[in-house]
Amino acid sequence: MKKVEKIELSIVVIFIIIFVGSFIYMKFTENKTEDQQIDTNVTALADVNRFFTIDSAISKYFSYITSKDDASILTILDSDYIKRNNITASNVYDFVGEYDANISSNLEEAYQISSYNNIYKYYVKVVLRLETLYDSTLQEYVYYIVTINENELTFAMEPISEIIYSNKIGEVDS
Repeated sequence: MKKVEKIELSIVVIFIIIFVGSFIYMKFTENKTEDQQIDTNVTALADVNRFFTIDSAISKYFSYITSKDDASILTILDSDYIKRNNITASNVYDFVGEYDANISSNLEEAYQISSYNNIYKYYVKVVLRLETLYDSTLQEYVYYIVTINENELTFAMEPISEIIYSNKIGEVDS
């Protein structure tokens, strides 16, 4: 064989190896993607760091509400929730409520309801207290779905009713 023919043959073999390697890689990643399923087991939150992450998100959410920052509220409300309810800056408080500036929020319970590709959803129960100089008075409990997206380092809030929360969390107790 001439030197030129050997080089051409080597190039063809290299292309075949690259093609076969690419095909195997695509099949492997396709199988891996199919194996990643959404975990929908409802479990009580046991991770202390995650608990404080959610509590911090809730505090930020309530700080936007009490400071009447409707643009910021809209950025952290779940986008599907906004679309389903046609929420705008002019009607946002109809959906999130209006709270006194002296209100404090504390995460009381959190249950992970799903996870997929570093996106986690939690059902949470939040206690709201009215803080005065000498006292703290229970105002109400409010309920949310909190979505933590670790890929984008963001979170989203969706208000839910106590009935929805109780029905979903009731599955854990069963």
